[in-house]
Amino acid sequence: MTKRCIAVFGIVMLLLLLTACGRAPGTAGKDVGAPESLTVTVTDQLGRRVEVPRKIEKIGAIDHFEGHLVFALGQQDKLVHQALFNKLGAAMARVDEKFKAKPQMRQGREKISTETMAALGPQVVFMNSSFDRTQLEQFESAGLRVIGLKGETLEDSFDAVRLMAKVLGCEDRGAKYIVACENLLGMVKERLRDIPGDKRLKVMFAGPKNIYSVATGSMLQTSIIETAGGKNVAGHLTGYWADVSPEQVANWNPDVIFLGSSLDTYGADAIFNNPQLAQVKAVQEGRVYSFPSNIDWWDYPAPHHVLGAVWAAKTLYPDKFADIDMTKIADEFYTNYLGHSFTSLGGKL
Repeated sequence: MTKRCIAVFGIVMLLLLLTACGRAPGTAGKDVGAPESLTVTVTDQLGRRVEVPRKIEKIGAIDHFEGHLVFALGQQDKLVHQALFNKLGAAMARVDEKFKAKPQMRQGREKISTETMAALGPQVVFMNSSFDRTQLEQFESAGLRVIGLKGETLEDSFDAVRLMAKVLGCEDRGAKYIVACENLLGMVKERLRDIPGDKRLKVMFAGPKNIYSVATGSMLQTSIIETAGGKNVAGHLTGYWADVSPEQVANWNPDVIFLGSSLDTYGADAIFNNPQLAQVKAVQEGRVYSFPSNIDWWDYPAPHHVLGAVWAAKTLYPDKFADIDMTKIADEFYTNYLGHSFTSLGGKL
């Protein structure tokens, strides 16, 4: 080989070596100088493909469900509004100045207007659309990027956590939250495993309108009841809060009645003083209980409803959970996933 050929060969090899060294590991064949895409496309729980910014700093959350998840994932500083509403929002505002400083966009059951949300400029809006998609479509028509979530089953709510964590880039935190929920559920199931099906208590779950509005088999409340070792007497019904007659309740003759009166429109006295229900076993034995809700609803979509499952199991079978301090469990869970303890927020059982 001539000196000229050797020199040319050496130059070629040097160029190849420098090119290889200039590439990051695993980027062979790729254009290293190409910028990373500024957006990412995800499939939400309604099967819609939604393009969102890869780096999100401003979040909107329409209901309690989505607000709880944002806090549980430690992303609350990115919220453009409070995103915790009614009693829980008021409780949080009393103890958290950063939360209090953000705009409160709704009271009661009123909806957040499209214009109000758009004015705050969120890069993504999370919305629970388990039943009604109308508001989602309105927001989308206004140019907002909306991620549709579901939460009427535990599986759906866990999937919602995973999806939100993926969008917000905090998947490890999402996994930790799910494990904490699963550990509580596992404890409940282990303590109830020896109760045969025919010995499980019959439970009716009354809803927010009146005592004759009951949770169906399509709803989260059925999952709570079953996890807690009960059987929903209205589990064969479908839809959302079915209206039934006094005769139907008497025919079901539930052992226990839970009140999920989120609007505080009635209480246990409305049942104990109702002559049409006087012969119902739950009434005769004084087993009518209001679900914990003085600051927050434990029968509402979001994985934190596992607290409701623990409370319900302890209420149905107190002898099997005599050593369980529900307030202590709630304090730890709220501290980890809302930033303040249940007690410090004013929670009472």
